[in-house]
Amino acid sequence: MATKERVITTIQSEFRLFRQPHKIGDVIEIDEKSYLILGIQRYTLYGQLLTIWYTAQNLMITDFMSMNKAYKQPHTVELVVKLKFDDDRLKNCHLGSVHHLKGQAYKLQEYSGIYVKGTDIEICFIARPIHPIDRKEAKAKLFSERRKKLQLEIL
Repeated sequence: MATKERVITTIQSEFRLFRQPHKIGDVIEIDEKSYLILGIQRYTLYGQLLTIWYTAQNLMITDFMSMNKAYKQPHTVELVVKLKFDDDRLKNCHLGSVHHLKGQAYKLQEYSGIYVKGTDIEICFIARPIHPIDRKEAKAKLFSERRKKLQLEIL
């Protein structure tokens, strides 16, 4: 029994360094099938080889139900990191990590682009600002935790 092909799939592509990888919105052809690149899941850089896992839509499959976006995007910004291909700081630029810029903390949520410019790699991210809770709420939480730790009861 043949398995049904999926509309949304993952595609792994390898690129020699200094060669431009695919971008979000590009249409690529694999095994005589066309795929639209919707996003970047992750990447690895090993020596002179850049491997990227893309989220892609199989454009050959047309029998699916179109849907509007079911969720509203929270406030996000785009951050860009441009470093030499052999810079160790590239290892810290992964999804879920928190970075500080101009006194504000941001959590990296999604890759929005990877570009090769000479010996530099430029990685673009969609990031969400992280805000601390209110001071009064923070003090109350700290007081409550200390009270639990000391096993004190207020009468």
